[in-house]
Formats: sequence, structure tokens, C-alpha cells
Amino acid sequence: MNVQDVRTGFAYNRWANQRLLQAAGELSGEELNRDLRGSFASIRGTLRHLLWGERAWLRFWREGSFGPDLSSSDLPELPSIVESWVSLEEEKAAFARDLTDEKLRAPSPVREDSYILGELIQHALNHSTHHRGQLVLMLRQLGKTPPGTGFRQFLTESRDEPGQS
Repeated sequence: MNVQDVRTGFAYNRWANQRLLQAAGELSGEELNRDLRGSFASIRGTLRHLLWGERAWLRFWREGSFGPDLSSSDLPELPSIVESWVSLEEEKAAFARDLTDEKLRAPSPVREDSYILGELIQHALNHSTHHRGQLVLMLRQLGKTPPGTGFRQFLTESRDEPGQS
């Protein structure tokens, strides 16, 4: 993994998350909070976990600590989730601007296990993709048509934007 791979991965992650947040915004409160028997029960619960995971990993990469666990009172409603995600994306963009290939190859152990930073970034991106897949399924369980969140779709759309080559 190199710096450009990370920046592309972060851009894809942001794009896919935004599409699912928009879809969640079209749900009723009951639909958003309905227990659909997913890993985190509801769409809201899964979005909270996804945001917390991305925030915790970014903190770990910058500070070496995951920070406090998400409490049941944190991010109680979709607007607070969306607002927190906007802030997180700004922090991730700043982190990505400061990355170098050398930093990506630097040791970044988690407890007693050895990793390099690039591997942990790949892990976090995979974690987000996993939970977005759960969100897509939950939307289908509610009878909704989920947005496309595939990497190839992201590449096609991002290359079709003005100023892209």
C-alpha cells in the first residue's frame, strides 16, 4: 500500500459512507432504529459502530490509543452521526495529506501483535466495507433499494467528474 492507495481508499470510503448516510436519512425513525438482527441491531446502531471504528482507528494511527469506547448516549440520532462524520472526514483528509510511503511502512503494533501502519489502514478500510455490506442488507430487509457502494462504481463516477482524467 502506498500513499496514493490510501488516499484513493479514503476517498472511496467517504463516497460510500455518504451514499449510505443519505439513504438512512430517507428512513423513518422507526425504520432507522428497528432491530434487524444485525451485528449492531439496527441501521442506526451499525452506523454508530462504523463511525466509531473509523474514529478510533484514526486516533490510534495519530496517538497510539483508540480512545474511549462509544457509550450508549453518544450519537443518539442520525443528525449527530452525520455531523460527527463530517468532522471525522476533515480529520482523515488532514491525516492523508501528511502521509508518506515511509510512514506507511513504519511499525504500528497493536497490543502484542506487530503490524505496519499501511496494514492497519487496510484493515480499517475492510472493516468499513464489511459493515456497509450489512447496512445494504438491512436496507433491503426494510424493502428499500440501497445505493450502489461498489469500488468500481466509485472509480467510474469519480473519473466522470469534471477535471478528472
